[in-house]
Amino acid sequence: MSAPIVPLNGATNADPASASGKSSIRQAAEGFEGVFMSMLVGEMLKGTDVEQGNPVYSGLMTEKLGDQLAASGGIGLADVLEKQMGGGTADPAPPTDGTT
Repeated sequence: MSAPIVPLNGATNADPASASGKSSIRQAAEGFEGVFMSMLVGEMLKGTDVEQGNPVYSGLMTEKLGDQLAASGGIGLADVLEKQMGGGTADPAPPTDGTT
């Protein structure tokens, strides 16, 4: 029998959302934005030398580039999705003293 694989930092994999400090809603929103950004990158690379190369490598590159773009802020889609799914903080209430 083989021993289970233990992470180097000693953390357990009980709940990946709590380990990264992000809620599952936020992770889902960022994942969706990553897929969307990967699709955009794939379309932008059509007709280039990258697309003409090995399809496995070009597919991996577009996927990882899209994920990195989303993780670094992306186009704000993850923020909107998180708010729509009830995971984001609500906008502050407008002032009640009549000022705008």
